[in-house]
Amino acid sequence: MKVELNKLFIAFWLLFSAQAGYAENYYINSNYGSDSNSGTSIEKPWETLTNLNRNLFLPGDSILFARGSSYKGGFVFNNSGAQNAPIVFSSYSAGARLVKSNDRRNLAQLFVKYGAGLAPSFSNPNWHNLNGNIFRIMGSYVVIDGLYFHDNAYPPGSNKQNKNVQKMGAVYFAENTHHNVLQRCEFFHSPVAVKVKGQYNLIIHNYMHDAADTMARSWGPIAIMITSKYNEIAYNKVMNYGSYGGVYGSDGGVIELDGVDDGFDASDIHIHHNISINNHGFLEIAARNVDNITVTYNLSDDRNQFVGGGSMYNVVVMNNTVIRTREPNVDRYVFWTFYPENTSFFVSNNIFVLARDIQVFGSFKIPRGHQRVALANQSHHHNLFYSQGDINPIGDEPGEGDIITDPRFIDAINGNFRLKPNSPARNNGNYHSGAQDLDGIESKKGLISIGAYN
Repeated sequence: MKVELNKLFIAFWLLFSAQAGYAENYYINSNYGSDSNSGTSIEKPWETLTNLNRNLFLPGDSILFARGSSYKGGFVFNNSGAQNAPIVFSSYSAGARLVKSNDRRNLAQLFVKYGAGLAPSFSNPNWHNLNGNIFRIMGSYVVIDGLYFHDNAYPPGSNKQNKNVQKMGAVYFAENTHHNVLQRCEFFHSPVAVKVKGQYNLIIHNYMHDAADTMARSWGPIAIMITSKYNEIAYNKVMNYGSYGGVYGSDGGVIELDGVDDGFDASDIHIHHNISINNHGFLEIAARNVDNITVTYNLSDDRNQFVGGGSMYNVVVMNNTVIRTREPNVDRYVFWTFYPENTSFFVSNNIFVLARDIQVFGSFKIPRGHQRVALANQSHHHNLFYSQGDINPIGDEPGEGDIITDPRFIDAINGNFRLKPNSPARNNGNYHSGAQDLDGIESKKGLISIGAYN
């Protein structure tokens, strides 16, 4: 994944550098439009999502929704852009020229016609309409930028036969899609915000929040579900995902590599620079034989595990700040696994602040049946561990450079986990070049701090 990360970012900027050469703009306005219009001008926009199911769109096309408009239902998008000419979904609104050239008493009707206000909003509360999918993307080189999704459907139960949870996703990138970008979107009360079944997709700078109802007997809401290789999750903020109850007592969270999905092969995933607050776990790798996962520069102030799952090889956990003091924590682990004999982690430069009965590691234990056990015998060094009630929050012998002490955050009570100037984490990490912290600040030459902030 170390190479693939750079490829994805290069592809991302190539996509957006091409926007000056759109082949065609299409406009949609639920407040002022008709599906019999051409859709190719602001004066004659479409009204609904209907034409997105049946029209042929070409690389470089842009599909723009009026700000202040709203849409219910979903659509299947079968078209693809190209590497230097993506198809872009975004928004439009009345510009300054229109405002300056009209009496303000006439602006209300013009804002309806030309768009103004909040981002276009999309909802699909009907499970029988595309399983609650809103944007079902079947093509590649598609960019979804700056839209608002809310209240897509919950399934009518889910089991090993129907696998209804695996069909979900307000935005759904289908199998064999690739090089799609989802950015700057907001998701509210979406039990699965994003489902990624393709490769080389980038989920970046999105805000996903407030989904707390159980989806099915053994499933809590999950912000991002991934089933395929070479995907990147970066610079997102996720809050209040997950639910209490069900067969596990608590379930759901930020990211799940979903091995229940048919054809699962989600190795080589890079997860970095995300902020996770009050979720029921940060990352669950619900599969076997997953390889090469990197988890770097994330802030997790959550209720359950930071990383847990099946047999997980070459999992790199570096420069994260992990806070596990919210209660109730149903999982009393920072890391857990079902298969300790087939799991390998490299844990470096992280801050762990824990409740008094939680330790980061534990003694080696073979689970009985489908039982979660703590990680043991893993490589760890240059981490900072702290608990007000436990003199050994490591749960293992300290590795090289590991320290047990108060990290001295600026204002932990109010969620500011940046480091005070006299923090023992400052400049005490194991140096690696090219690092940017969660604020985008590059480390000084030869110096790096422990945790997600320099």
